[in-house]
Amino acid sequence: MEAYRDDRIKKYEYVMEPSEIREFCQAAFWEQMKCRRRVWLCLVLIMAAEFFFIREAAVVIAVMVMVMLLVSGIYQYTAIAKMLEGQPWCVWLQDGRLKVERGDYSEVACHNIQFIRVTKHLLLLGYLQTVNRPAWFVLPLRIFEDVQEQEAFLAQVRNPQDGFGAESAGTMGQELTEAVPQEYMRFSYILNGERWVRLQKGAADILNSDSLGRPVRTRAMLIWGPVMAAACISAAYVVAGTLNWMLVCFCLAITLWMILRIYYRDPEKNIRKQLESPDMCARLCGQWQVSLTEKGISVSMPAGMMSFCSWESLAWLMETEEAFYLFHKDKKHFIIIAKESFVSWEQVDIFHRICMDKGLQKIMEKKAHYMPAWASWLMLGLILLVSLLVLMLKIFQDSGRGTGTDPEYGELVVEHKTSVFSAPQGRVSLDEQVEILESLGIHVPQETADSVRDAMEEYDMYDMVEESPYTVLLMNMGGPVYDEEWNLVGYAEDVFWFDFEGIDIYTDYIEVLNGMLALAKDSPLEGVCNIEENTDEMDWEQGSGTITVSVNWNGQTYLYDMEVYYDWIDEKVLGILNSLPGQEASQKRFYVTGDDGQGAIVFFCTPDWAEQFSHKTGLVLESCTIQPDDIQKTND
Repeated sequence: MEAYRDDRIKKYEYVMEPSEIREFCQAAFWEQMKCRRRVWLCLVLIMAAEFFFIREAAVVIAVMVMVMLLVSGIYQYTAIAKMLEGQPWCVWLQDGRLKVERGDYSEVACHNIQFIRVTKHLLLLGYLQTVNRPAWFVLPLRIFEDVQEQEAFLAQVRNPQDGFGAESAGTMGQELTEAVPQEYMRFSYILNGERWVRLQKGAADILNSDSLGRPVRTRAMLIWGPVMAAACISAAYVVAGTLNWMLVCFCLAITLWMILRIYYRDPEKNIRKQLESPDMCARLCGQWQVSLTEKGISVSMPAGMMSFCSWESLAWLMETEEAFYLFHKDKKHFIIIAKESFVSWEQVDIFHRICMDKGLQKIMEKKAHYMPAWASWLMLGLILLVSLLVLMLKIFQDSGRGTGTDPEYGELVVEHKTSVFSAPQGRVSLDEQVEILESLGIHVPQETADSVRDAMEEYDMYDMVEESPYTVLLMNMGGPVYDEEWNLVGYAEDVFWFDFEGIDIYTDYIEVLNGMLALAKDSPLEGVCNIEENTDEMDWEQGSGTITVSVNWNGQTYLYDMEVYYDWIDEKVLGILNSLPGQEASQKRFYVTGDDGQGAIVFFCTPDWAEQFSHKTGLVLESCTIQPDDIQKTND
């Protein structure tokens, strides 16, 4: 590195403190994320779309992204802290250029500084090293005597022609503070966009092969892959409330695809993207000069950028068809010397001897392996196709679940399938539906009618509401009441509605029975108490087993075994209260009809009223019972 004596140049020397390194890592990570706004927007849209169809899949993708960010942040912090901790810096402005000495040496013209960020304790000066990755020079604010000196420094960065840089353009001829190191060789070559892409691709192939030992991508894959897979499976289990082989396979498949997509994708496309930015193209295409000196290698790049690497920081020499590559010990940085800049084979031999004398190890190139782009998208398409087929199969199975005349369920007649319940023919306006229900003694609150009407207009639900009348109104009226934090606070008193796909299978049966009892006020059933669930015989992971529901009635406890099918509620629950001794002769009983979906609408009424309701609405009400053999009794 060349340094000059001039009293007007102020050099800032410092060692970053651990707290400053942490602050720099956080700021640099945030700036890197901001450069990928379009990527984050696309991910949010994808997750939002998935949430409406497969909630667990959306959660898996969200967790995958968060784990990726977390692991990436930890990795970057570890690498940066190791590189900066205890490392002395020397930064100064000269000739309109920012010069930095930190082990090695680099300089950049101030007009190439694209980012100036001031955090709580740091000043960050950066430029785009690649399209989405800024490179930073970091200065602690404590190195400036006061705010005025800090602002003066920034003024020279922003306007180098106004500061000392313009005045000192002739300092190149001043007396050196140290002797100029002996120069062994100098090379010069010109790169256009296509040649730059090929040379960068050659370096990437070396880094992604086993040429320099196990590639960084392999270590990252071995660490990040299992962590992400475990996090995705755990998150999907928490959201879905269950864990099965299909969910595990989906998480593992998505994790594998993401790993292959990130670490085994051919880098050429991303390298070419760098040239899409005019600023990047100006810095990369043009004349490059490489000088081998006694102390190290200096590289002068287009757009006035320059860097210097000491021989001690270099470790390997690699030769390809087009260039020589000298790699740093960190296996991240490298110097390229195009072969065209050599004038003879003798010069090549001299170059080899210099590198060997300086301790560089010459290694042979190994082939890098990548996943073709078409294979990556084909793999993703297969994952999504299989997931869709599994989802459709599950929907088909769930929609077909019912009791029919299966003797296992006794005389229970309720089914999930809407074909069991007769739907009215023709369209019925919302106002007419309200009128019919009012004539049956079912009061429809004005806010309920207005809410359904607004939904019809906003979401074009006219066909749903008018061609399958009454169900939407009754569902809105009969649903359980929740507060703002989704705590259950009450039930309706005219009609009760619930979804057979439960919310919490450990309490669903209790809530369904309480919702039905809310309809039976001022009846003997008010004496029903101590409703409990025993889940000891439930195998939640397999979605099988039984849940025993106990009900206390007139001093006697009655037990009912409910079949378990993951988070679905057994329809036999609708027959429990009708099956209590003495209830058979009661004037009022519980009747149920479907909601044209996967739920049930329940009334507590007389047989005559049920017949009248069915006649006026076309919705057939059925009474539910349970065979005596399916009831167990215990003495309190």
